Amino acid sequence: MILIYLICAIALGATQFVIRNRQMTHIVAMGTILLQWVLTIYATLHRDETDLFFFKYDGLGILMLWALAIISSVTMLHSTRYIPTPIQYDLNRMTSQYYGAMQILMMALSAAYLSSHIAMTWIFIEVTTLSASALIFYRRDKGSVEATWKYVFACSISLVLVYVGILLITIAMQQNAEEGLSFATLEKYASTMDEFWLKMSMIFILVGYSAKMSLFPMFTAGIDAKDKAPTPAAGLLSSVLMNAGFVAFYRFYKVMQLSAACIWARYVVLGIAIVSLFVAAVYLIRVHNVKRLFAYSSVEHMAVAMLGLAAGGIGTIYCILHVIIHSFVKSSIFLHIAHIYRVYGTKQLSNIGRYIRYTGVGTTIVFLATISITAMPPSGLFFTELMIFKSMIDMHWWICLAVVLILLTVIVWAISRDMFSFLFQKPEEPIEIEPKSVNMPYGEMIGQLLLLFIAIWLGIYTPSFVSDLIL
Repeated sequence: MILIYLICAIALGATQFVIRNRQMTHIVAMGTILLQWVLTIYATLHRDETDLFFFKYDGLGILMLWALAIISSVTMLHSTRYIPTPIQYDLNRMTSQYYGAMQILMMALSAAYLSSHIAMTWIFIEVTTLSASALIFYRRDKGSVEATWKYVFACSISLVLVYVGILLITIAMQQNAEEGLSFATLEKYASTMDEFWLKMSMIFILVGYSAKMSLFPMFTAGIDAKDKAPTPAAGLLSSVLMNAGFVAFYRFYKVMQLSAACIWARYVVLGIAIVSLFVAAVYLIRVHNVKRLFAYSSVEHMAVAMLGLAAGGIGTIYCILHVIIHSFVKSSIFLHIAHIYRVYGTKQLSNIGRYIRYTGVGTTIVFLATISITAMPPSGLFFTELMIFKSMIDMHWWICLAVVLILLTVIVWAISRDMFSFLFQKPEEPIEIEPKSVNMPYGEMIGQLLLLFIAIWLGIYTPSFVSDLIL
């Protein structure tokens, strides 16, 4: 099935790049969504089966596929309206390139989620860099070009580091490297690997994938990208693309947990998480752009997930659930930012305000999104963070927990300050609003509210289907 999916996905992506009819572009895009749902359902029905030697339909991969299918479906709906282009460029050609790049990105993400081989995962993560770059480059203005080159450069360097880490794994495995580099093989020989080379490998892989996960030290790769990319695409970069980096590192971290360096690995992840939280807190205090505000929020939430991964036990379970819930919340927020930009014509926080005067539904969405992203009840992220903190208490990491809570308090204050000011207060430098720009189609309202509802529902009442996939 995976071979059929890859062939069809590449064919649909190539078709998008060559057609120049806007209506046909949207029809092919709907075919893309249908193909994604077919793969997701097939993987669910064939759980734990191996396909094409390098892919396995395991619980984590299936869970990520469900998140990708739901989020990409809503994103495609929004993309039909929120894909502007400068007058000097051909609208049909630009739209085709946008959807073609998005199709290739979805294909690469699906393959990365299901990959059971460390090198194959690396290959498809690299493909996500190329396809995401095409989305960032969409508008072709000065800011987009600069953001694209920054993203390509940073991610390319990061993935070179991952490649070096993979080479170091072969050294650590010694003669056992001849059996291959599947994650199952790595777990089999984890206890016999050379500890020094395995530690070196983890450092390279963690630093490399930090670009995709928006963690310290390579978190800067995605900030400008999310700011300059078309807002629906930025929603994917802040959710399902980050999930791919998380899955890639998580599978390798499971190998580390079976090795003699397991305790060392735990504290390295803990250190990266706390530093990332500190970085997020500092930047969120100073940011003046609504898209960048939530881009830095991604650094915070991936850091919280890493805390759960480092603590282990129930922390690992709620780490995965935290990543999934964050995906739905962040996608909804970015999709609504597109509407905010249409109303105000700017992303600068000093120019936008009193949103409640213009749209009650939009205000409701922003309010729920702010509550959700700051992990306040009834946000699903509140429950996952609570359990992650419990896992840290179980490890007796009292000082670390105190530092984390202080940093999260600063982050919650910074986001709440800006978003509640946007909802209720007059902007410092108000601009004229066109009344017709305030209207938001019902389909978009429903899509954004649906994503927020799923995020809240998964936290309050996690379905047995989801729990079974995580476990």
